[in-house]
Amino acid sequence: MKNDDVILLCDHAVFQGEKKNPILWALWFPLGILVALCRVTLLVIYTVLIQACSVETKKKSYIRLLRLIGIKVTSNLDYDTVKKHTNGCVVAANHISVFDHFPALAMPLSTLMVHHVDSIAGKVMGFLLFKGSGSAYWQVTDLKQMVKKFREWKKSPDGVALYVTPEATINNRRGLFRFRHDFLVRGRPVVPMAMTLRLPFGLSPNPIDSSGIAKFLRLLTSPTLHFNLDYLDTIPAYVSEAESGTPQEYADRIQQSIAQHLGIPATHVTREEKHQYRAGRKK
Repeated sequence: MKNDDVILLCDHAVFQGEKKNPILWALWFPLGILVALCRVTLLVIYTVLIQACSVETKKKSYIRLLRLIGIKVTSNLDYDTVKKHTNGCVVAANHISVFDHFPALAMPLSTLMVHHVDSIAGKVMGFLLFKGSGSAYWQVTDLKQMVKKFREWKKSPDGVALYVTPEATINNRRGLFRFRHDFLVRGRPVVPMAMTLRLPFGLSPNPIDSSGIAKFLRLLTSPTLHFNLDYLDTIPAYVSEAESGTPQEYADRIQQSIAQHLGIPATHVTREEKHQYRAGRKK
């Protein structure tokens, strides 16, 4: 593995591209702090008030809440079509920011697989979002626990769309890390989902040297965030190596469908190689 391979997939600066404007960001930032406080306050109030309502009411209200706090979510399919298209499926998405759970929780039937959260702020925000959105989650700490969850789900798959990020790390939107097959070869159909995020000031969602809390606060103080979710054609469930190829070949096919839709490379660089590269930069 060459460093150049990892560099392709990592942002090294807070501002990038032709639209970068750190001066305008600096002028905005004091107001951005107030915006962040308002967002958190509204989320807390909303979460407390919505608890007596049904799941369906929570879903519709949560989408309105996102619009109110400046987080726009668009999709190539309408809400009811997404519900039919993803019901009983694994939804495999590219991973582009620490805020990717915001739009995912707005989707019908959405259940997220949660491993761990790096920061206390992320844990608090996650708690409020799950309580307020009407969505569910799987708390998974190891492979054994994940297999058990899938086994239980296969007994009654209707009413659940499991959202996962098979890269297991965040890319810079210019290429994809190789997809891990662990989440994808569990006997359920897979719907690839191509996600994009538009930020103002040329902000990078995930600079490699920034801490988790810095990335989180940078997005929380941003005036607007626009997520777009494109749901692609369903890939039949993995059956066997003879019928579906090796587990990794199957995962590669899902990765390539998203990369092709986004017009970016589907690389074989892994999460572990990214961590090795980042550790080397800190020496």
